[in-house]
Amino acid sequence: MTGTLLPLAVTLDADGGACVAGLDLDGRWIRPEPVTAEQVGPEGPYAFFHPVRIGLGPSTEPDARPEDRAVIAPPRPAGPALDPAMRERLLKDTADASVEKAFAGERSAGLVPVDVRRIYGRRSTGGRSFLRLEFTDESGAEHDWIVRDARLVRAFPAPLEGPLPDLAGPCFLSIGLTKPNGRFPGRFRGCHPLVVGVLSERGDVSAFGAARP
Repeated sequence: MTGTLLPLAVTLDADGGACVAGLDLDGRWIRPEPVTAEQVGPEGPYAFFHPVRIGLGPSTEPDARPEDRAVIAPPRPAGPALDPAMRERLLKDTADASVEKAFAGERSAGLVPVDVRRIYGRRSTGGRSFLRLEFTDESGAEHDWIVRDARLVRAFPAPLEGPLPDLAGPCFLSIGLTKPNGRFPGRFRGCHPLVVGVLSERGDVSAFGAARP
């Protein structure tokens, strides 16, 4: 069926993989698949707070998450981006108070208000460089996760070393879980948690020193 999707997560990884998650008109989280790197680029159809019309069907993947949908008709712009007042209202109405509540049940995507402590680069034991973000949610829980927000990945390309300045303060984070891979048992059902969108009512991350999309 064809419907409207409002992206609140637009991601890119170092290997050129991309992902999108957002809300449908009923406020449900939806994750269209597949998504290409070109589709989340500057000229692509997916952008934060820009609604798209898209044809979606049930996922046929054996490890599908509850939000996963198969793309059966490509996304097309469906009107202008939300204005700041609409963005602010949407963020406040959609957000859960904590990471635990956002991922309650089988959910793999959500939105939380947080206080960002820092964003920094770190090399893994395998030698790869990752952009990471330390934050505290409203329950007081502290987290330190990899960032996949496509705008930040492009603004701070690898290799990265040490903390990056002027990237702290209150905001909303879209958060997501990867599909289970067996390396992260326990807390998140075998999935890896990621920051998949750094959001403000303005729809950008300029308040944190990063470039606009």
